Amino acid sequence: MLRVLHLIHGLNRGGIEKWLITMLRQIPRSECEMDFCCKGAEIGDLAPIVQELGAKVYHCPLTPGHFDFIQCLKGILIEGEYQILHNHLGIYSGVAVWLAHQQSIPVITSFHNTQFPPETNFTRLPIVRQLRSIYGSVSVNYALHYSDLVTGCSQGVIKSLDPQGTKIKNGSEVLYYGVNLPDISTPEERTVFRNSFGWSADTPVIIHVGRLIEQKNHLGMLSVFQKVLEQIPTVKLLLVGEGLLRSLIEQTIAQRQLEKSVLLLGLRDDVPWLMSQCNVFLLPSFHEGLPVVALEANAANLPVVGSNIPGLTEAVLNGETALLHDVEDLDGMANSVIKILSDRQYAQQLAQAGRAWVKENYSLAVSANHLVNIYRSVIKT
Repeated sequence: MLRVLHLIHGLNRGGIEKWLITMLRQIPRSECEMDFCCKGAEIGDLAPIVQELGAKVYHCPLTPGHFDFIQCLKGILIEGEYQILHNHLGIYSGVAVWLAHQQSIPVITSFHNTQFPPETNFTRLPIVRQLRSIYGSVSVNYALHYSDLVTGCSQGVIKSLDPQGTKIKNGSEVLYYGVNLPDISTPEERTVFRNSFGWSADTPVIIHVGRLIEQKNHLGMLSVFQKVLEQIPTVKLLLVGEGLLRSLIEQTIAQRQLEKSVLLLGLRDDVPWLMSQCNVFLLPSFHEGLPVVALEANAANLPVVGSNIPGLTEAVLNGETALLHDVEDLDGMANSVIKILSDRQYAQQLAQAGRAWVKENYSLAVSANHLVNIYRSVIKT
């Protein structure tokens, strides 16, 4: 039986964390015991779910000096007799790789994005930002060179980390995430959903799911929506998620007088169901690793309109399951949304193709088998 410790920031409501939970459900614990160590200030809202599934959740906060974190993680690795450390720390990956090698434990380092921008007010401070950038460069390069295996959630992520193919020493592999296929909503369910907001049954609804951070380009999204609203006055936009930019987004909505058309729903536990009630998923991100939300949207029979960026171009098929445009092409995104909302037959064509694409390439079973095979290959080497 395999024993694996996942090292993550926290068990929060993100795509990676939700995918790891689905892997817990998909892979029998008799085949592979997977536990978690969180380096963030808190272990996260989803920790109780992980514990209910039988996994252990440890907490080793990563402080600037790293000493307490190293001692804590070292103790967990030794006492838990883990065979593999699966490292998901991104810019902070280097210290975990170093420690695993000190304990002669194979380490897999997984990268989930093409960039590692600061996400707190403190790390955005000019001097701190520069120091973080220098630290990150050294840390990531160390992890790339010394990990027993480097995985990326897309080929675009691996290419961005090692464009010349000279940094990764022991091999790399794309590890795609898997998602569930929810039930397709009925016309009656969609009517009830819209009526719950006081909308008519034929109200077109656009949805976005993601943290309220710069990467997701919410201001560009509101510009796209405003262009759609000019052509389809009854359209609504649902924003699901929380983050540092909530106040700025709320202010922008008020300044543009969009309060009656844009709703911020906060964090939700029923995202796949929400998606299945809507008409279009909008994702104009500046960068992505492999956006799980795009896979979830296609799985929920929902067409995607978004930016033509690495990661997203692997999650969807441009022109078949989604319509992608340059990040700056807000007019193009708006026109694609309008086309989908105005042409039901075309919308259904994209939706059906998207669901079939996810079922064949990103199912939970495919993802779980690939993950276990990766673990076995690392142990053998």
